[in-house]
Amino acid sequence: MNDTSGRRLLHAPAFAGLLVTNFVLGLTSSFIAPFGSLWATGEIGMSASFLGAFMTINSLSAIAIGTALGRWSDSHISRRTLLLVGAGAGALGNVGYAFVRDPWLLLAIGSSTLALAAMNFAQLFAHVREEIARHEGADATFLMGVLRACYALAWTVGPNLGAALKGTFGYRGLFLSTAGFFLVLIGCVLAFVRRRPRAEAAQAPGPTVARGSTWAAWGLGQPGVLAHCLAFGLMFAAFTLNGLNLPLFLKQSGADEEAIATAFAISPLCEMAFMVGFGHVAARGHQRAVILLGTLAAICYFVALRFVAAPWHVYPLQVLNASAVAVVTSVAIPYFQDLLPRQAGIATSLYSSALKAGALIGFATFGAASSQMDARGLFWVCATLASLTLTLLVLAAPRARALPAPTKASL
Repeated sequence: MNDTSGRRLLHAPAFAGLLVTNFVLGLTSSFIAPFGSLWATGEIGMSASFLGAFMTINSLSAIAIGTALGRWSDSHISRRTLLLVGAGAGALGNVGYAFVRDPWLLLAIGSSTLALAAMNFAQLFAHVREEIARHEGADATFLMGVLRACYALAWTVGPNLGAALKGTFGYRGLFLSTAGFFLVLIGCVLAFVRRRPRAEAAQAPGPTVARGSTWAAWGLGQPGVLAHCLAFGLMFAAFTLNGLNLPLFLKQSGADEEAIATAFAISPLCEMAFMVGFGHVAARGHQRAVILLGTLAAICYFVALRFVAAPWHVYPLQVLNASAVAVVTSVAIPYFQDLLPRQAGIATSLYSSALKAGALIGFATFGAASSQMDARGLFWVCATLASLTLTLLVLAAPRARALPAPTKASL
């Protein structure tokens, strides 16, 4: 890494504006996520199986929309435009969630407007990667880690602020506040995200992608890409299943909403330190070791949750969760982008789609298994999914070593 170049970019006003934009993007999801399953089952009256199907269909829609627009964004339309569309859709969808109470209408809203809003994460990170590529010598792994840590910062304040808003204004106020942050996101995009014609998108040297097949065009024929998509998808399935199960488990254990929000805020607070630290370690050529270590931490976390005897016991365990999430949501992003250096949009959308596919598996598993086992049993399912992730990563290691070096962007 060229420290001078990296520091110059890190302190540049334009990059600071992107950090602010990313923080606001994090707020749009951190308000709702800890209380989503409580809202659906308690306020709307969905059964666990319907909730699983509801989230599965929404995830399928998000994957389809994000995948199509991810490829299109690399050659046809500016990421700035897509971010504005996605933020507007997010505001509209949350207004709908605030007032609609019919589950089927909510499904229509979630699978259209909110599915469109889900592309914001991939498009913002792809834009930042291209901006980093314009600064020769800047270390993409470290800078993307800083960006992801800023996203995690939103999750340190979002859950507790969301709990306070919910306690004062109810779920309607919570969704309307989220819609307001999507409007703030529109302002941030207009102010800080530059319009870059696709012909001018920064490209790093690397192997060109065959255009003759859809499989090759999406980079899935490159060594290790498919295996890592599957691995991270399974890991995120475990995170998603736990995200639905943990609030209900804590509620059943006697925790109030403030305690649930605190449990969800501890992990992001630790994630920021892990993301920056792991970014430094990964930049020194230890990316795979960091990924394996984070996966092992996830297994330990899920197994430990099985033996929790009181709600407060979850708090220290969230440190383990933070280390695992930091790997999957920080180190993995530049890793995927380095696999397909000429196609930041496709690479980031592949990563995002893998996580969304994992979320789909998590939602479907929750819907199918929640009626067959209790919350503690679902923690075992999470541990099994994380163990499968570790197995895939270990088996994929010989193929992954043949990839272009993922520790630095080829700028």
